[in-house]
Amino acid sequence: MKYHIKITAMLGLALGIVSCKDNLEESPYSSLSKEVVFKDEDGLNQATIGVYQAWTAPDFSDISSRFILTESGHRYATAGILGSGSDPYYRFGHVSTSGAFEAVWSRFYKIIFRANTVIDNAARAVPGEEEEADPYIAEARFLRAYAYFNLVRLFGGVPLLLKEINSLSDEDLIFAPRETDVAVYEAIIADLTFAEANLPDSRGGAELGRVSAGTAKAMLGKVYLTMAGKPLNKTENYQKAVDKFSEIVGPANEEKFDFELIPDFAEVFSLDNERNREIVLSFGYFVNSSNPNGNILPFNLFPSGLVNGDEQTNYGLTYDFYKLFEKTDTRRPFTLVDRYIFKGGARAGAEEGDSIIYNPEIGNYVNKRTKASLAHDDFKYGIAYGKLARVARPAGAAIQGYSADLIELRFSDVLLCYAEALVETGKTAQALPILNRVRDRAKATPSKATAAAALRTAIRTERRLELTGEMTTVFDIRRWGTLQQEIAAMSEDQIVDNVLIPYSPRLELYPVPQSQIDANPNLRQNDGW
Repeated sequence: MKYHIKITAMLGLALGIVSCKDNLEESPYSSLSKEVVFKDEDGLNQATIGVYQAWTAPDFSDISSRFILTESGHRYATAGILGSGSDPYYRFGHVSTSGAFEAVWSRFYKIIFRANTVIDNAARAVPGEEEEADPYIAEARFLRAYAYFNLVRLFGGVPLLLKEINSLSDEDLIFAPRETDVAVYEAIIADLTFAEANLPDSRGGAELGRVSAGTAKAMLGKVYLTMAGKPLNKTENYQKAVDKFSEIVGPANEEKFDFELIPDFAEVFSLDNERNREIVLSFGYFVNSSNPNGNILPFNLFPSGLVNGDEQTNYGLTYDFYKLFEKTDTRRPFTLVDRYIFKGGARAGAEEGDSIIYNPEIGNYVNKRTKASLAHDDFKYGIAYGKLARVARPAGAAIQGYSADLIELRFSDVLLCYAEALVETGKTAQALPILNRVRDRAKATPSKATAAAALRTAIRTERRLELTGEMTTVFDIRRWGTLQQEIAAMSEDQIVDNVLIPYSPRLELYPVPQSQIDANPNLRQNDGW
C-alpha cells in the first residue's frame, strides 16, 4: 500500500498558527502544548508530518487558485466549457482584492508558521542528542523553502519569517515588512542546502513521499535556474544549476537518488502508481473522513462528463496549443481532452454514452448525437485539460472531492531545467540528448537543434508540451522575460468578453493581497497595483 502522509486533526490544530490577516485576534487551537507535542522523537516526527499536512488541509480553494495563478495569463490560456473560472486572471484583469491572492498567500504562510514551530522546538524532543533532530529540521526547512519559493515567484519580496510566532507580543514578526527578493532567495538557498546535507538520499517503504536529499538537490537546482533569469538576472547561477543537476542526473545518480523517467507518460499520473520514481515532490490529496474535499482540480478542469458528469470546466487551452504536439506525441491525448464518451447523468445537453468531440472551427465541444454544442454556444471556449488520473471521485466524497496527489515537481522537469542550464552555459552538445530523453519518452521526433538559439527555443517549447498544467507556465514566462510577447500573441477571440488588458511591467508580479496590506501597516504594495 502506498504511504500517504497523514496527521490527526488534533495535532494539526496544535501546530496551527494564525495568518497575518488574523493578527489582531489570538485563537486557541487545542489543549496540546508544545511541551506535550515535542516531548520525544515520536512527537517530533508527528509534528514534522504536520508540516506536510499543512499543504493538504481541507480548505481547498487555494489549490484551484494556485493553478489559476500559475497556468493562466499566456497565449494558450482561454475559457472553459462553463465559462471562465480563471477570469479575470487569464486576461490580466485581476486586482489586488481578487480572492486567489489571499488564498495562496494564507496557505503558504500557514505552512511557514508550522515549519518554524518544528524548527524552533525540535531540539527539545531529543535533549542532549541534537543531531537526532537535524533530519526533522531539514524536512521542515525544505517545506518552508518551497513555500517561500512559491511566494517570491508570485509576489516578489515578501515578509521573511524565520522564527516561530509565540504570541501577539511578537509584533516584529506579525507586522514584518517585506524583504527584498534577493533576501528571500538567500533564505531559500540556506534552507535547501541544510536539507540536502541532512536528509537521506531517497525514501522508501513507510517514508515514501517524504522529502529526501535528492528532492532538495532538484529543488535547489531549479532555484538557481530561476535566479539566473529575470528579474534577478544572476546569470552566474546557471553554472550553479548545472552543477546541482549534475549531482542527480545520469544512471548512477538516478539509481542513488531513486529517480527515473518512467516509460509511459500517462502512467506517471495513475492513482495506482502515485509517488513513482518520476515524482520528485508531491503532496497527498485524498478523500477521507477528515478531508472530504480531496483534490478539487479534476472537478474544476475536466470536461463535463469525463468521469462523473458534473465537472465544472472553468479553464481551457487553445487549439493552437493542441497543434504544437505531433500526432505521434503520447502526451497530446492525455494533456488535452479533444474527444471522450460522456459519463454520468444527463447534463448540459448530453446523456450517458454520448460521443463528445471538440470542434476547433466553432470553438466548442459538440455532441455527435445531437449535433449541438455542449453546454454553451454563445462564446468560444478551449479544449479541457486532462493531465490527471481520470478516475471517478470516491463514493461519499464531496462533489469536488477527488483522490489525486498534487504533483509539484517531476524528474522530466528536472531534465528540462538541466538542459536549459547547459545551453545557457554554452554546453549545447550536452543539452540536446537530455532534451531528447523527454521527447523520446513521448514518442515525439527527436530534436536536431544544435545552435544555442534554436536549442533554447526547442527547450522552451518542450516545457510547454511536457509541463503545461503543472504550475510552471507563468513562472517560466516570468523568468524568461517573455510576458510581453505572450500578451502580444493573444487574440481577443480567446477572451470571453473580447477585452484584453495590454502589457504593463506591473503584470510581471501579482499584487500583494489587499487584505494583507490592510492588516499590516508595514507592507507595501507592488508597483503599479
